[in-house]
Amino acid sequence: MRRASIFILGWFAALAALGGCQSIAGIEDRTFQPQITGSAECEAYCDDIMSACSGANAMYPSRDACISVCGKLPDGEAALANSLQCRAAQAKLAVETGEPVTYCAAAGPYGAGTCGSTCKGYCSLLTAVCPGQLDNIKDCEASCQALSNANGYDLASLATGDTLECRVAAAVRATLDPAECANAAILPRDSSCQDPLTQPLNCDDYCRVTMVACQGNVAVYDDEAECKAVCAALETGTVGDTTENTAGCRLYHAYNAVADPAVHCNHAGPGGDGHCGQDSGASFGNCVSYCRLAKAACPADFDTAFTDDAACLTECASIDGHTADSKYAIASPTASGATVQCRLLHASRALAGDATECAAVFGGAPCQ
Repeated sequence: MRRASIFILGWFAALAALGGCQSIAGIEDRTFQPQITGSAECEAYCDDIMSACSGANAMYPSRDACISVCGKLPDGEAALANSLQCRAAQAKLAVETGEPVTYCAAAGPYGAGTCGSTCKGYCSLLTAVCPGQLDNIKDCEASCQALSNANGYDLASLATGDTLECRVAAAVRATLDPAECANAAILPRDSSCQDPLTQPLNCDDYCRVTMVACQGNVAVYDDEAECKAVCAALETGTVGDTTENTAGCRLYHAYNAVADPAVHCNHAGPGGDGHCGQDSGASFGNCVSYCRLAKAACPADFDTAFTDDAACLTECASIDGHTADSKYAIASPTASGATVQCRLLHASRALAGDATECAAVFGGAPCQ
């Protein structure tokens, strides 16, 4: 009996020594991480979607992520959009039919128009997982319309890029890692869900965000066509611009306007309002913008009115509204009368194709 006890003690000592050798050898200790479990309904849903939707059709990076998201999905009938039950029904169809391309997107967190819009799925998940990212957003679903669509749900391509789907994928990861909330935010700032800062500005992106963020009393364009015409006439710039007199800088302020339109819509407009193209000495951002747009919109009239670009800038500097923070908006009182803002408004309309606006661009009625 004593020999058996000695043997057992020796066996444990050997194990302890082995552990010590592993530590000395630098062998990494491994900690068992138990798998996350959910309700019976979530377990069944994740069984189906993880087995039927894989590879390019995978909707979750892991089963743990699926279970975590499932617990945040709204309850409802299978026919009710943006519910767990709707997604579970789509996942089951993916299993039964063997057609992942048809059913997996709707079964996943995106909803994909079948189980609610992707914006609805995104906003409900962001509210549940990352509520702090919505502190300054009054209406998530309305603001979500400013985001571009990736036109696909391949997780491998959704790790980066300024798209709605990238943000949904980040919100999914945030259920396991709260640090991902920064990437899931609507405003793309220092996140993986933004385009490379050196990427040239795309006018479609600028105008989509601006037309969503700046409406009503703070609208800076009559319509999207006018916005695109102005954008094409501006220096393009990059998506990383924040102060330059470029369309890229205006996109930066348009995104900020999603959260604070009263402050940033003026800066996102055609003149830049001294924030995209800053005042410096005798050079004024609004004037640089005005002269560029006036020349592009009405070249013959420009040549008649001014001997050169410098003459335009000089005259502009003598007109009210040439300095920063003049608060440009279509509905603003400064958009009529003898102001730079009035001229900018009519230059924008002339760029959109209405040549009758050119007289006002150079001080004719109603910019007298």
